[in-house]
Amino acid sequence: MKIIFTQLFLFFFILFSLRSSAQTGQQVPELVNFDAAMLNLLNTYNVPGGQLAITYQGRLVYNRGFGVANTSTMDPVQPDNIFRIASISKPITSIAIMQLIENGFLNLNDTVFGPNGILNDSIYSTILDARIYNITLENLLNHSGGWDRNISGDPMFNSYVIATTMGVSPPADAVSVIRYMLANQNLNFTPGTQYQYSNFGYCILGRVIEKISGLSYEDYVRNNILLPLNITDMRLGLNLEANRWPLEVNYYDYPGAPYALSVYDNSTSVAWPYGGFNIEAMDAHGGWVCSASNLCKLLTVVDGFNSVPDILLPSTINMMTTASATNSNYALGWAVNSANNWWHSGSLPGTETEFVRANNQMNWALFVNTRPANPAALETAIDALVWNVIPTISTWPTGDQFTGITENNSGFTISIAPNPSTGLFKILSDKNIESIEITNLIGERVYQNVPDSKGLSHEVDLQSQPAGFYFVNIISGNKNYSEKIVKQ
Repeated sequence: MKIIFTQLFLFFFILFSLRSSAQTGQQVPELVNFDAAMLNLLNTYNVPGGQLAITYQGRLVYNRGFGVANTSTMDPVQPDNIFRIASISKPITSIAIMQLIENGFLNLNDTVFGPNGILNDSIYSTILDARIYNITLENLLNHSGGWDRNISGDPMFNSYVIATTMGVSPPADAVSVIRYMLANQNLNFTPGTQYQYSNFGYCILGRVIEKISGLSYEDYVRNNILLPLNITDMRLGLNLEANRWPLEVNYYDYPGAPYALSVYDNSTSVAWPYGGFNIEAMDAHGGWVCSASNLCKLLTVVDGFNSVPDILLPSTINMMTTASATNSNYALGWAVNSANNWWHSGSLPGTETEFVRANNQMNWALFVNTRPANPAALETAIDALVWNVIPTISTWPTGDQFTGITENNSGFTISIAPNPSTGLFKILSDKNIESIEITNLIGERVYQNVPDSKGLSHEVDLQSQPAGFYFVNIISGNKNYSEKIVKQ
């Protein structure tokens, strides 16, 4: 028994140590306080893995992974891993709707259902409550459509029952959920008179985008918003662990969490993150998966700052982020406050996320791959993490990891060429180089050299290393220079 206890203790000690030390991506000396804060978050709340990306004045200045993406294999979270972002999907849907409004295809006052509505298709013609005919796009965007999930439940998490009622194969898709709600559910209040957070309202918005564009919701967003920004890793999530996308992390329920009944048969017991809900029908309100850095890239083109051109007009962005009459802290898909900060959080079994557009020309996204039994404390810690660290930062990097241009506050000039290379790099400097160190994405040192002659030119050979990104750190005197290189 003592041997077993000792082995278990050793296992958990190793697990804890690996998770605590796992940090991937480029280390930024000026921003190491964010490293410490993230490691503290993971350790305090027993989080397997997380990711944090930060932009400052439109530049990606911080992009790191922490802990593990998979507790079985102990694969570390990388900066390019993708996470379910849950309700952060709502601002993405809002951006798509606002783009269609700006291009003249929609108006906030457009009604959604009925003969004169956008979704006037025959499949949506059976309507129980006549007030539904008065629901506008604006009502759906600001959560005043008339549904109160605290009274009548959230249909997006009732897939199996809805499917059997509607005579379709479970789990129910988005269209079946809408048809069910229109035909069987009275509104809980008159549209436009209350704020009641509604996943279902955003499900409807996804179908509006499909009707107007003639494309699937995902294709419209990808083709018209994401791909022009060269965001290629953002896609809609899938229900089952076996169907995870490449680079997608694993999701973990809290220890001792009860099992759910599968949305496919209502009899098989499954872990909540994998089959306890139908994320494939949650596209427009909770379905996206992506990396923190690419979510930040999207933020930089709708944040209203001058550093990066926005994809929406200032008047459109102002409309999107102006608080509604029914909630002074929620606009059209975005939480807002009087300090002109915008944000949204996301939460599902196995996922906690938040992204923020701050009034100090910063944006950030923070993801973790678990949700505790009582998530309030973790949600508060996620919300406070970056805000708490900001006052400790005296200097912000001048480089941009979006473009591969890293900072050079070193006081000397460095040239590394060719970059990319097949493995042979030449480093030129206008001052003597005293130390060269190169690390891979998970922080392992793959090259180190203290030149015998403190010369201005040095050859580096990485031909034996696998293709990928590497980080070069060069020291001259008391100055430090960092740059990203690519081995093809």
